[in-house]
Amino acid sequence: MSTSLASTLGLLLCLAPALVHAVEIVRPLWARWVVNWVLPFFAPGLPRPTKALTRDDQIAMLDAALDAAPSDKAPAGADYIFLILFEQRQGAIAFIAVAAGVIYGLSLPVSDRHALHLVFGIMACLFAIVNANHAGVPVLGHHPRISHNGRNVGLVFAPLWAAVTVLNYLGFAASTG
Repeated sequence: MSTSLASTLGLLLCLAPALVHAVEIVRPLWARWVVNWVLPFFAPGLPRPTKALTRDDQIAMLDAALDAAPSDKAPAGADYIFLILFEQRQGAIAFIAVAAGVIYGLSLPVSDRHALHLVFGIMACLFAIVNANHAGVPVLGHHPRISHNGRNVGLVFAPLWAAVTVLNYLGFAASTG
């Protein structure tokens, strides 16, 4: 594989999170589209409309979480629910920024892509570690509620993000050498 191809693939594969999650900038509850129509493939299985979460289901789940907070801690509970949805939107914003960087980076010669490969290589490496953690490798923290499909996502995406890390490393090496 040429260094130019490795650089280009390393950048292009970093578009994936924005393609999946960018819409969540508008409405963080639209993450249910991923839950309903993507994650079932990791069961493995096919999406079933009868098992799909609705917006009303999500609101009921959030309300149940709010109701579960001790009454003297209700404001903190409300802030926690707010923060979860706020972070969902900020994650979408970050993925859109990454996509903008990728699109810009593709217009540059390989020799000028070093900063992008550094940032995206670090991102991909951390994505690989987090996905490996979800798959059962005890590194980089602890997720207390990994679902069956979430574990399978980790099994699939840890190697993918490891490969993207390598591609960005090769692109970085080519752009600084």
